[in-house]
Amino acid sequence: MTTVSVITPTYNRAETLPRAIESVLAQDHEEIEHVIVDDGSTDDTPAVVAEYDDDRIEYRRLEDNVGANAARNAGIRAASGEYVAFLDSDDEFYPGKLGACVDALESLPERYGGVFHGYDIYRGETYLGPEATAEGRVTLADLGEANVPGSFVATAFRREVFDAVGELDEAMAASQDYEFYLRVAREYDLYGLGAVLARHYRQPDSISLDLDARRAGKAQLVERHGDVLTDRRHAHHHYLLGLAHAKRDELGPARRELVRAIRLHPTNPFPYVHLVTCVTPTTFALGTAAKRRVKRLLGR
Repeated sequence: MTTVSVITPTYNRAETLPRAIESVLAQDHEEIEHVIVDDGSTDDTPAVVAEYDDDRIEYRRLEDNVGANAARNAGIRAASGEYVAFLDSDDEFYPGKLGACVDALESLPERYGGVFHGYDIYRGETYLGPEATAEGRVTLADLGEANVPGSFVATAFRREVFDAVGELDEAMAASQDYEFYLRVAREYDLYGLGAVLARHYRQPDSISLDLDARRAGKAQLVERHGDVLTDRRHAHHHYLLGLAHAKRDELGPARRELVRAIRLHPTNPFPYVHLVTCVTPTTFALGTAAKRRVKRLLGR
């Protein structure tokens, strides 16, 4: 049976790390290597990992906090599996995730460098809806429109992909996953499984709310992949900036970014919803709740 290496970068997530580890060890695919890269944690992370007496776990500790992508790269270099999957220390796999990914990769032609699947999004115990549920072939042109796979938790790649396109870009200020997918898609196709096979937790300290990082990441994306990014993708950037401003109660800048999003992609209904409700923090929250309900109904 083919070995799949699961890479988990972690930094001060001792409370949630057991959930991630146990979701890997519970997989029905037998040949698993779980590489946990401790990015210089100062909490009880080493003791938490030590509680698991399982030879499928390989724990590596970095002396300094170097960032999630650098930790993922350390895990990739340590991995021995034919396939590589990613799992952040506050997320979890659903049963059957690894088996489904490996089965798909072994049945698909080699031009498919990776697969992805849907995942449920939670903030704490609150369910926000599903994401990345596309099915079938995904090309570079598709990725120029949108980050179709979404979070790293949704993906699995052939090991040789990293040899062909390089490791994750540690210099990216944001959109690290999306930048990697674009590089992969220049050499390979991706394939969406359609099924929802993981759970992703959004944290209060998410980089998505860091406006400077998001703007810097966008500039880096344009520099590297501006030849394939479409107006729809640029609109999504302004939409997310608008949401980030609104969540910080900066409603004037939020409205300006939402208007930019509408001008670039006028058929997307969600910026309109937020623009109409972006009057006070309370009305914005109501608009956000309404959008979540619509997304759940549409399965988007």
